[in-house]
Amino acid sequence: MKVLLLAAISAFGLLRADGALWNFEEMIWKITGKEAASAYGFYGCHCGWGGRGAPLDATDWCCAIHDCCYDRLEKLGCWPKLQDYDAEYFDKYIICGNQDDCETQVCECDRAVAYCFARNQKTYNTKYLFYGKRKCHGKSPKCSELNYHRI
Repeated sequence: MKVLLLAAISAFGLLRADGALWNFEEMIWKITGKEAASAYGFYGCHCGWGGRGAPLDATDWCCAIHDCCYDRLEKLGCWPKLQDYDAEYFDKYIICGNQDDCETQVCECDRAVAYCFARNQKTYNTKYLFYGKRKCHGKSPKCSELNYHRI
């Protein structure tokens, strides 16, 4: 089943062998012990590709804020979904390497959401895995109203 899931995710371009998505996958694994694609790739209304409606729980809020962080970087001319970066790991502590502005900021967005996922593991709800975006209703959060330090 995992092989089929990874094949499907790869076919849709959600995993790469290099670049930011690989960095993001590694970061989530090192901090939470979970595989990013299978645990968060299709979780709730905001995790994975695109987001809509009201976030369902704290984990889904992590993803909504992360999406806004990436949106902000795109407006600054960065390519967060493709930007490779360096990060070092010391136990559960992440240090974003000495790199250019875009690399640093993408790393910081990813680091923040990895810590957010870790803080909210106790409320992670498997009923929201493969939830389906069409079931997502309510008001989507506005990025301009979000506190990025919440994650």
